[in-house]
Amino acid sequence: MRNDKRAAEMLAAEPAGWMETLGARITESGPGRVVLELEAGPQHRHGGGVVQGGVITQIADAAMGMSLATLQEDGLWNTTIELKINFIRPVTSGRLRAVGRVVEMKQTLMFSEADVLDDQNRLVARASSTCLAVPEGQGRE
Repeated sequence: MRNDKRAAEMLAAEPAGWMETLGARITESGPGRVVLELEAGPQHRHGGGVVQGGVITQIADAAMGMSLATLQEDGLWNTTIELKINFIRPVTSGRLRAVGRVVEMKQTLMFSEADVLDDQNRLVARASSTCLAVPEGQGRE
């Protein structure tokens, strides 16, 4: 199932919550694919001087979950129950793009992947997740 309305709403929405805090925004949204971008700077770095892995994981996880949501019917959303990420290269600053895509959707379990790319289009991290379908508003306590 495609949920073009949800994909369009995600793209049109102003960043709020964690996205506003981190400075992330959705730049592409279509059936089974969502791209989040973040302009990484000093506020995203840990004491070693590189972008903290949790920041990279956050945008990857969100891109994966949102890509799944573009194929879910209204009234359903998803929550991550397992996530794996491999960090390929460190980043100190610049645009990061998390490209989330659907791998497989079952009735209750869904699988997705995301590549996080730097401003030179180099792979920074690759993630995969398993998500559980939940009624909208639940599973996020």
